[in-house]
Amino acid sequence: MAGVATADPASPLLAGVRVVEFSQLLAAPFCGLTLADLGARVIKVEPAAGDATRGFPPFLEAGESGWFHCANRGKRGIALNLGDARAGAIARRLIDEADVVLENLGGARARLGIDHATARARNPKLIWCSITGLGADRGGRAVDPSLQAQIGIMATTGEAGGPPVRVQAPTIDLMTGMYAVQRVLAALWRVERGGDGAFLDCAMLDAAATLTGTVALLSLGGHLTPGRVGSDSYLVVPSAVFAGSDGGHLQVIAVTEEHWRAVCVALGHREWMEDPRCADNAARLANRELVHARIRDVIATDTAARWVAAITEAGGICETIKEIDEAWADPSLIERGLLGSLAANGLNSFQLPVMSLAREADPATLTRGPRLGEHSDELLRELGIEDEERAALRRDGVVVGP
Repeated sequence: MAGVATADPASPLLAGVRVVEFSQLLAAPFCGLTLADLGARVIKVEPAAGDATRGFPPFLEAGESGWFHCANRGKRGIALNLGDARAGAIARRLIDEADVVLENLGGARARLGIDHATARARNPKLIWCSITGLGADRGGRAVDPSLQAQIGIMATTGEAGGPPVRVQAPTIDLMTGMYAVQRVLAALWRVERGGDGAFLDCAMLDAAATLTGTVALLSLGGHLTPGRVGSDSYLVVPSAVFAGSDGGHLQVIAVTEEHWRAVCVALGHREWMEDPRCADNAARLANRELVHARIRDVIATDTAARWVAAITEAGGICETIKEIDEAWADPSLIERGLLGSLAANGLNSFQLPVMSLAREADPATLTRGPRLGEHSDELLRELGIEDEERAALRRDGVVVGP
């Protein structure tokens, strides 16, 4: 691993760091993606059938999954038959060469014959990041939607009086990957300073609890029992979605009294600032329906765009509700490096969300994800495995790849 003190300041931040990633789906691959964008060399180890997301749409012209590329671009890939003892031997050799092991293997660890204690006994500097649903020392299975149900996200999402609603964005998966990256970086820093490696227990449950922590605080503190309030807020009023005369929708929120005064000025009702029923946030919380009804009636008289411009100009917080295709057509996403172009099959390019916040990767030159087992032979050669043995491993289905 490259030393911090002597690293070339022009080189990627994690230049020289080798990550071996045993992963599927999103949380662990997103962690590996971010580390790769920061400059680490990431090897993705897949089962012989491939990461399940290879079957997720959208499908590109060559039949490849855009979802898979989105979470796995920039990695090299090897595919192993995890049920064969020889695959376990290869996995252990890859681990011996690693600075970081990232995995969400669950029960497959036993089939591969790998565990963090044995690996770190051979290499005390090794950082082992285990991503699970409920914790490394607990059984059971969990995915983003099931944890949304378990931790209360669905119970607090949806309209008042309506059924629970799932958040479509995989926030728990992505949050888990983000905090796993944080912990890996902290462990790498300790190793750089001469310390030992670490075992990092990163559970999706922890990320889910973090996401709902401020809402749970309201209940744990005895303030209220959070329920479904649509686009309203437990803490401030106004906070709601309103319809303009053209059918367009906008969100208005007043986090501070300055924002509330801006709404009053923009809507042409300065007298609301003096009305004791809405003079401060406590009063507005007690008179939520009155405040929102007043705003609703005024906004219905003109277009959504007109009111967004007026409230924003007055110093308030207001935004139109955009559909996904409209939102992702915003040029600022390209300017910020959040939308890139990828030529997956070498011919036809497609637009790809750059989900990582690492900013070391150039969105103009994104590297696609590996095809199933694409680098299997290359990586076996790097491990010193001779031609005849490599051929036998492919012939016997221990290793999958071209």
